[in-house]
Order: sequence, then C-alpha cells, then structure tokens
Amino acid sequence: MTRAVIFDMGGTLLRFARAGDGSWRAFEAQGLRGLYRYLVEEGHPLQAHEDAFVEALFARMVTGWEQATGGHINLRTAEWIAAGAAEHALTLDETALLEATRRYVMPLRAGISAAPGAADTLAALRERGYRVGLISNTAWPAELHLEDLEQHGLLHHIEHPIFSGDLGVWKPNRAIFQHALDALEVAPEQAVFVGDNPREDVRGAQAIGMRAVWIRNTTFPLGDERPDLIVDELPELLPFLDRWA
Repeated sequence: MTRAVIFDMGGTLLRFARAGDGSWRAFEAQGLRGLYRYLVEEGHPLQAHEDAFVEALFARMVTGWEQATGGHINLRTAEWIAAGAAEHALTLDETALLEATRRYVMPLRAGISAAPGAADTLAALRERGYRVGLISNTAWPAELHLEDLEQHGLLHHIEHPIFSGDLGVWKPNRAIFQHALDALEVAPEQAVFVGDNPREDVRGAQAIGMRAVWIRNTTFPLGDERPDLIVDELPELLPFLDRWA
C-alpha cells in the first residue's frame, strides 16, 4: 500500500529557466559572472579574465558534484566559493561569503517557476491522505529553496523537505532516502519517489525498495534505468498512485 510520495525539487516541482543553449554550463555561467563582478566591485584583485574565472569555477563545480553524488564529499556553495577564491589568493570572511553566495544565486533564481500542475498535485495528494516529502541534491543554503517553494505555493504541502548540502548526504545514497522515509514514518515499499534524474532519483529510490517515477525530459536521458512509471506532467501521477494504493 502506497502511503507517501517524495519528490525531487529542481526539474520536478520547480523549473529553472535555462539560459543560452540550455546547458548546465550556460545556466551556471549567469551566477558565476555575478560572483566575479561582486569580487571585482569589492576591490579584490583577480588576475583571471571573467571568462576564465567562469570556466575554472564551473569545472570545480562539476568535479564537486560528481564527488558529492558519488558519496565522497559534501558540497556547499559558500565552501565551494571560498575554495575558488583561494585559488586567486583571496580570503573571504563570513560576511563576504554570504554576499558572494547571494550574488551567485540571484540570477539563477530569477527564472524559477512551478512545474505545471505542481501545486494542484501536491494538494490532491494531501487531500487523499498521502504523506508528502522532498529530497533535493543542492549545494545552496536550504533557506533559499524554502523561499522559492513558498513563493510558488508548494511549501505548505510538503511535510519534510531535505536538502543534501545541509544533511551532508546526496542522492543516490540510500541514507538520504532512508532519512526521508523515517521522517514520514513509512517503509520503502510504501513510498514512491518522483524525479527527473535517472541515476540520482530512479536508481537511488529503487535501490532502497521504493517505486520510482521518472519525469520525462531531455536534460537527463533515461539510459538503462527502468522506472516503475514515466510521466510527462505531475498530474498524471494521481491515477497510478490510486491503483498502487
């Protein structure tokens, strides 16, 4: 019997506007340029040209993300920025790091929108008695995501949101799924996970014994993963959940 539905956030409940060619690099470049310009405004000596700075920090991010989802490190935005600044012989105090983080995330948050039908789907789940949770792989401070979820009318439907950077564990690690299951007081076979990333969401959820639903997208091709259900939009979940229940 299905008692809980746990969602991924980015690409599932919230959509982030993709700049330029729609790639991850083009998306992140907006924030990295904002960070570079903040450091220059504050009088910090940067020998690197803006484009070189963007390339170097994006490469650091890619490596950090791979290591975090591989279970080797935790990745947090402020620490990642501090490490990148250190490569330019810069030391930022806590106040400067907070502002640097804000300047980095500000342009990335500008184009956030709720996925079609997200609020109605969450409301319908709660009305039908399902427990609702969230697990997001993210290096951003949790309070920023909570603000975005609140702004788009989603937060009050979610009983227990988990953000990997704060917890220190990342999908597809079983521990982050178990943390959510424990918080919602359900067994793996009583829960369904919904996400857009086949490796982090589908494989991770199925490995602990949950059903997994993949949101069809072109950013993360399905590959060899075999989700229990594939949908194009969130409202399509409801009739299938009723059958599983």
